[in-house]
Amino acid sequence: MSEFKASLQGPVTDTEPDFLHDVPMDNAVGAIMALTAEVYLLRERLATLEAELASRQVLPADAVEKHVDTPEQAAARSADLAAYTERVMSELIRDRVPVSRIDPGVTKYLKHD
Repeated sequence: MSEFKASLQGPVTDTEPDFLHDVPMDNAVGAIMALTAEVYLLRERLATLEAELASRQVLPADAVEKHVDTPEQAAARSADLAAYTERVMSELIRDRVPVSRIDPGVTKYLKHD
């Protein structure tokens, strides 16, 4: 397996790094497919846990589907979903200019002899 070539070798001192500058589109699609497989695995494991809880009569089989959040829980879930969506989707539209400037001289403290 080839060694991964990191785009970011030190602090951001000028423009934001272009993480996919030399990654072929097929590799990006491969990464998306790998993440899709991981999400499915999580879904499968969650379904297994729900089935086990139901079979052991810890929860009714339809407990998750019939669950109703309290107003506080609903507000917390809504806020969590909004924050999660913002974190993920903001990467698609963010400006390529760093939000802060780091003095390039800081790199002397990062070098390992």
